[in-house]
Amino acid sequence: MGFMSLWMLIGLLVLLALVGGVASLAMRSGHRHLPPGDDARTLLNRRLAAGEITAEEYFERESALRSGEPRPSRRRR
Repeated sequence: MGFMSLWMLIGLLVLLALVGGVASLAMRSGHRHLPPGDDARTLLNRRLAAGEITAEEYFERESALRSGEPRPSRRRR
């Protein structure tokens, strides 16, 4: 009986490790959450300042914000 209990314990630990790993991956791959009070324009300004986007991309997206029309994003890979 003791040998069987050991295998059940090992199986439970492996299952918990798998669930934890999947949860960790799901959290990492999720969208970034903005701090309260950050709007699209603030985020756009920060991305330009950090060099994540070019000035051309900035003005294109800022124009889309003014017109209220969402444009598809072209992500760099």
